[in-house]
Amino acid sequence: MVQMDALQTPVFKTFALAAMIAAVGAGSLAANDDPSVKLRLALDAEVIPSAIYLTAWRDGDITVNFPTGKVTPLTFRSYATLSDGCKWVGTETLTPITTTSFAYDYTEVILGCDPGPSMYYKTPRSGTVHVVGRQ
Repeated sequence: MVQMDALQTPVFKTFALAAMIAAVGAGSLAANDDPSVKLRLALDAEVIPSAIYLTAWRDGDITVNFPTGKVTPLTFRSYATLSDGCKWVGTETLTPITTTSFAYDYTEVILGCDPGPSMYYKTPRSGTVHVVGRQ
């Protein structure tokens, strides 16, 4: 009669294999259980033809990642020294309205100017940001 060690029995090997498969499967589920949401956003706001806007949308639509999957208010700040010799900050605030849109508010603040130049004028505006894609 052949005696088998507990680790050599067919029943143990079956349970060990099942446990390994379950562990690998659980790991792959956890890796795919990413709650983050990426949204492509388009801005719909008035543009004054000669105005300069310090905006995240300077090159068109933007993509924003919401790591928790929950869409929350957002604030973007852009800083620049413009040809008027002044340092400016543009602040864009997005407040969720629905699952596919945000209220948009844009303000500018002059942080300081070189002596003597004439400053550009501030161009506050409001509008709507629309979700135009999901990734």
